[in-house]
Amino acid sequence: MSWRVLIIPAVLVLSACSESDPDPVPRRPLKAVLFPYIPDSAGDTFASLEQRLEADFEKAHPDIDLDVVFDANLDVYDLDEGGTLNQLLGADAGAAQVVEVDTLLLGSLAAKGWIQPVALEAGVVHPAAEEAVRIAGENYGVPTYLCTNVVYSRTSNIRSATDSASLVRILREAAPGKRPLATNFDGSWTLPSSYIDAWADTHPGDALARAISLPLDSQTVGAFAEVVDSCSLEAGVNPCLDGTYADNSVAEEAFAAEQANGFMGYTERLFYILKANPSMPLPEVISVPLGTGSAPAVFVDALVLNASCTGTCAEDARAFTSFMQAPETRNLIAFSEDGPEGTRPRYLLQANRAFYQREPARSDPMYQQYEAILSGARPYPNQHFPENRKALQAALLEDLQ
Repeated sequence: MSWRVLIIPAVLVLSACSESDPDPVPRRPLKAVLFPYIPDSAGDTFASLEQRLEADFEKAHPDIDLDVVFDANLDVYDLDEGGTLNQLLGADAGAAQVVEVDTLLLGSLAAKGWIQPVALEAGVVHPAAEEAVRIAGENYGVPTYLCTNVVYSRTSNIRSATDSASLVRILREAAPGKRPLATNFDGSWTLPSSYIDAWADTHPGDALARAISLPLDSQTVGAFAEVVDSCSLEAGVNPCLDGTYADNSVAEEAFAAEQANGFMGYTERLFYILKANPSMPLPEVISVPLGTGSAPAVFVDALVLNASCTGTCAEDARAFTSFMQAPETRNLIAFSEDGPEGTRPRYLLQANRAFYQREPARSDPMYQQYEAILSGARPYPNQHFPENRKALQAALLEDLQ
């Protein structure tokens, strides 16, 4: 009897102890807004990719509550005061600590004081990516993606194209009577950046920053016009320039349906080509020669840190950028590992150099060609493009039309 009386208080004591356990330490919030203009290969508006990135990161950093955002409704090219980037890189409740941006904007973001310098380990990313995030000797971003214009074609003859004239000739001869090229040159970002690509092809030894200044280079425009005009099958109608191919994946679908002999765009557009025609063999790919030669220019996307994120916040943000830079994370995104088995790769170029030396990229027939294309590539200027793009577009339209 006395034994039974003694056991009851013990149980009560244990129960009381469990109820009085202190609350777990709150996890530190970290919000990262990532570039939304990539293929939604899992078809779930990036829900599975967000969850996978959060879970993988929090497994290594259980004290951080990561919120990953992919939102195509956020205009991450909006530099206006009070606009999207100003809000995301501000100090209010809706701000993010890390934002993935196109380094075309980097100089503007740094000049406005919205971002802060970051540490970048030398040799981890492609040299062009290192150059793209550097301003006045300081690094302002951690590179993630590279983007460059390529031409996809069904003919192996495309490999011998060395300038705009030979490119157009080869595409015309591939299947006479069909549109040689389907692409999009419409827009105040797209047309001027394509011209700068052509300028890089025409002036391979000069700094690309010179291409931003008016007047236009007549030699470059003359060569570039051949490619632009190749989109037109009838006088006065050019779907590559008039906005017909500007939205969705109309140009990709035209190439997939063999209505055009070639497609020009970023490497990841292959995802949409194969989606439109899953039985299509993998196409040939080269860096597009838009000028009098061929010298690839690359856009670079990078993670930037909110200037108001300091102390522990900055340490947490740097932990996330290191995670995003790792080859395992780049594999996850590039090869659609967030989707069901057999999901098509996103065909995004990765800034991390080790990515190409490891599986599965090392054995992938497209990624091995992409790596060769990147050899010697130069980055687009990270200053003065946003404020000059509309003047460049107006001058180009006047000359091309």
